[in-house]
Amino acid sequence: MAGSAQHVRTPKPELPPFAGLPDLPALRELQSRPKWVAWEYTWNDDRGLWDKPPLNAKNGGLGSTTNAATWAPYDAAAAFATQRVQAGVGYVLSVEDEQSGIDLDKCRDPETGAFQPWAQVAIDFAETYTEISPSGRGLRFFVRGLVDGRKVDAAQVEIYTGGRYLTVTGRHVPGTPTEIREAPRLIAYLQERADQIRAAQKVAADLARDQERKKAEKRAEAQAQEQPRQSTSERASASARERGPREGSDFWRTVNDRALANLSAWVTSIFPGARYQSGTGAYRVDQRDLGEGYEEDLSLHPDGIRDFGVGDMGDARDGARSPIDIVKDYLPANDPAAAAMWLCERIGARPEDLGWKGGRQDQAGPRETGGATQGTSAEAQAESLPTFKARPFVWADPATIPRREWVLERHLIRKFISVTAAPGGVGKSSLVLADGLAMATGRNLIGHHPHGRFKVLIWNGEDPLEEMQRRIMAACIQYDIGQEDIEGHLFVNSGRDDPIVIAEQKRDGVTIAVPVVEALKATIRENGIDVVQIDPFVSCHAVNENDNGAIDRVAKLWGKIADETGCAIELVHHTRKTGGNETVMEDMRGAVALLSAARSGRILNIMSGEEAERAGVEQRRLYFRVDNGKANLAPPPTDRSSWFKMASVDLGNGGDPNDSFDFNAGGDSVGVVTAWQWPDPLANVTTADLRAAQTEVRATGPWRENVQANDWVGKPIARALGLDAGDKAHREKIKRLLKIWIENGMFVVVSGTNEKGRPTPFVEVGAWAGD
Repeated sequence: MAGSAQHVRTPKPELPPFAGLPDLPALRELQSRPKWVAWEYTWNDDRGLWDKPPLNAKNGGLGSTTNAATWAPYDAAAAFATQRVQAGVGYVLSVEDEQSGIDLDKCRDPETGAFQPWAQVAIDFAETYTEISPSGRGLRFFVRGLVDGRKVDAAQVEIYTGGRYLTVTGRHVPGTPTEIREAPRLIAYLQERADQIRAAQKVAADLARDQERKKAEKRAEAQAQEQPRQSTSERASASARERGPREGSDFWRTVNDRALANLSAWVTSIFPGARYQSGTGAYRVDQRDLGEGYEEDLSLHPDGIRDFGVGDMGDARDGARSPIDIVKDYLPANDPAAAAMWLCERIGARPEDLGWKGGRQDQAGPRETGGATQGTSAEAQAESLPTFKARPFVWADPATIPRREWVLERHLIRKFISVTAAPGGVGKSSLVLADGLAMATGRNLIGHHPHGRFKVLIWNGEDPLEEMQRRIMAACIQYDIGQEDIEGHLFVNSGRDDPIVIAEQKRDGVTIAVPVVEALKATIRENGIDVVQIDPFVSCHAVNENDNGAIDRVAKLWGKIADETGCAIELVHHTRKTGGNETVMEDMRGAVALLSAARSGRILNIMSGEEAERAGVEQRRLYFRVDNGKANLAPPPTDRSSWFKMASVDLGNGGDPNDSFDFNAGGDSVGVVTAWQWPDPLANVTTADLRAAQTEVRATGPWRENVQANDWVGKPIARALGLDAGDKAHREKIKRLLKIWIENGMFVVVSGTNEKGRPTPFVEVGAWAGD
């Protein structure tokens, strides 16, 4: 671009020559598609850094992320990269693959290998294939499915679905899958991080703009006082000369042209740290000005604007941007018209004089002015406002403040609602029923401790009362509960006989069913109910689940019922289908307002195939995990989560077993939830076993700490214990045993060098067992 500044060239990054990619499922999948390019470090003087533009591996020319003719099969890209010094390969993302790529910049220390805490959270989700970038300072994720993209350099987060290539190194991050999978929690976490930082940037930019506007107004006032007074006709004549001729109906182009010709009038209002280049009349905005990274920036030149952050990603306009684009991207301007109006204000031009024919800016609706709507008097509005009075804070001795009234664990509490959510068929109704019986009996039945004995009302909106009786009696058989244990403390209603619809959504909004609500509160008070279980939540209302406002009203109405009656309320809710992937609270069907209103949230997940192999169990669908869904930024360790197993209980209500026409002669079998513990790695492992493992490691070493190494220390340990290091369940047991033994000093990790002379951690015997 004309007028670009020259930069001092820094030393070229030194990287080992490309030597191919490891044999991993994720990389095999990518290698099966002819969408590869090569790259090598090339100095970009416009940006003042060593860049990695895509190269056509077939002829060595420039590649493109949007032109498939410049892509090649993996073998061709690998051969090209191997012939070059310090070159590599990259994979082009395209929407037809239904895959996405994530790039996290400058989040890893290349010397120590330590990750920044926020990036470590992303790794700990362990949802999909993850690798380290060429520089060793960043991360790459490949994700199954197309997701909503982001590019916020200040957040160090870039999420792409197409029009971009990602370098591929094969430096797999241990602990993450070797396959490309869906990653809903990872995506949600990074999107939230990017959105929050982008919002903070816009707030800061808006504040800077307001400050600049006030300064400009003061300068204008000072200039007006210094200039001699002009007559009305003189001022009109001067204004006409300044505006020049009207420029037709091409309003948008005219605004952009005027803004480019008057960069100083608006650029620093958006980017206070923009650097003016006197030789070209341009402004340079690098990421230091925005608190971001150092790789991509903006050039705002009288001849045009370029965003280098998208210019090398196959952008259809090669990074070219207009002033209206910039205002929309970096200020709270919802549409091009709002951005154009803001620019007109900054350059001192009336929109009508530049060809604006859209009418008044407020035609779409009334504008708010000082809290009153135009056309309505402030007095009239004040009369319609609800009364609100500030309440003085009452000082109290902390020791006299009533304690929180927990009912079950740290999940159910009086005067609040809590949520339990899961896909259909996992076991949430059985879990909640077991909790209800635990509170009615005052006994810990499945590991959930009740804080006393309580009166519990179970309302099931789907099943008939007879089916509820089967399930409750099966649970009583399983937990050895007698009639006297629950009599007077358990109340059960079916929605088929006693429907509860506390709110309904109509054209004019949400209507509260006041009689239903009052009758519900009355029966809670009359019977001294301590806990109410509503299963499922969708059956207790008739509002749109995707309407946040409507769900918020229903959730808060249940909260009000809990507060006014002093009971704890459990709402049991369904989640959407996730295609077999991990379910999180954000997957709850419909709006998220329910989760926001809840005091506590639990999420249920069926045991995955991988977990089943690690645990060494069959029929994995009988097992499920319960986690705190309101604190799930990082996935919980599976061996520390609350695990449960569905057991089958016979009711003994069978008929004549010899009657061939009685299809239920054997009686009913009902699923009942039971507590289950993740296998203890130390179970059946003796001190003699540990000594044998130490002896084998000492005799056959050296052995590496890395589980993926051919000489992994787990292999001699497996031989000593009679295990198979190639079996997933056995390998998991060995890994956890080794972790415990290293923590106890039975083995120690020491630094050594591998066959290439690189620093490598090894494992040696520490304190001998039995000494």
